[in-house]
Amino acid sequence: METGGLVNWRRKPVDTKVHGGVRAAWFIYFLVTVNFIAHMPALQNLATYLHGVMHMGVSNSSTTVTNFMGAMCVFALLGAFLSDSYITCSRTMLLAVPLVILGFGLLALQAHLPSLHPPKCNAKEDATNCKEVDGWRAGLLYMALYTVALGEGFMRASVPTLGADQFDGDDPYEARQKSSFFNWFTFCTSIGSIAGLILIVWLQNSKGWDVGFGLGALLILLGWLVAASGLPFYRNRVPQGSALTRILQVFVVAFKNRMLELPEKTEEAQENCDEIHSKEVPRPSNGLNRFLDKACVNTGRDDAWAVCSAEKVEETKAVLGMLPIVLSATQGRAQDLENGYSKF
Repeated sequence: METGGLVNWRRKPVDTKVHGGVRAAWFIYFLVTVNFIAHMPALQNLATYLHGVMHMGVSNSSTTVTNFMGAMCVFALLGAFLSDSYITCSRTMLLAVPLVILGFGLLALQAHLPSLHPPKCNAKEDATNCKEVDGWRAGLLYMALYTVALGEGFMRASVPTLGADQFDGDDPYEARQKSSFFNWFTFCTSIGSIAGLILIVWLQNSKGWDVGFGLGALLILLGWLVAASGLPFYRNRVPQGSALTRILQVFVVAFKNRMLELPEKTEEAQENCDEIHSKEVPRPSNGLNRFLDKACVNTGRDDAWAVCSAEKVEETKAVLGMLPIVLSATQGRAQDLENGYSKF
């Protein structure tokens, strides 16, 4: 059985008996687990490392961690754009993981070699004798951190989507498996985080930061090798343009049609060159939805920048509806980090 719109790693149509399903998901579960074993303790303990080893001030440490988290979110947008528009999610994942390994390797190297970090001192007794990391050493530190942020951002954009693509939502049996995938995905992130906060944090405190970062790099390398071995089993969705482009198209077409009257029911335009769907769009109840639904009005031109499908308009509404939640959660998380690090 073949599934339309999905290809294997050689860009040939997939066979559901060979590609995808739970078997392919196990490779992703393993990568997610080992990645969170390395990533979560590094994130939670990063301010301690910056303050205690790199002798940054409390304010600078918390700001660096906040910027690091913000960079991951920005890079996730970039990773989503690339995987949707140009390359598949599996290739994005395989390109992103080596960046994380490189970043952790640089952090381990800098923590291990005395010439790459400031000399040890006791900040609690006399903070004036503690020299903050600066110059090219600071450049090395930031390069390592943002290399990790780049790789992690790309992984956040590609790995969950790749896992979801292994299951056909139109098939009742695979639809249930798809729902279970996200449950197991969350379970793996939790197990990885707990194991990392116990093992890696203990190694960082008792054996040294270089051992903690180095072990994290080795674990992610192992996860990358396992995930790469599953490449022949993955279903890969053919890139069909960025979601950001689709959202922009809705706004552009709606603006062009702003003077037109919205009928009671609008016929959905052609989704792509292979499929034509016909759906009914109810008259919206508020001004913004009414404005966006005007992108569905067919003015006689069959072009992505002239008429939009109802599915594309509904996707845009869903994204706009999630923005307040995302912004509030990001702001709250950043505030929690700053409040926590201010207790040093």
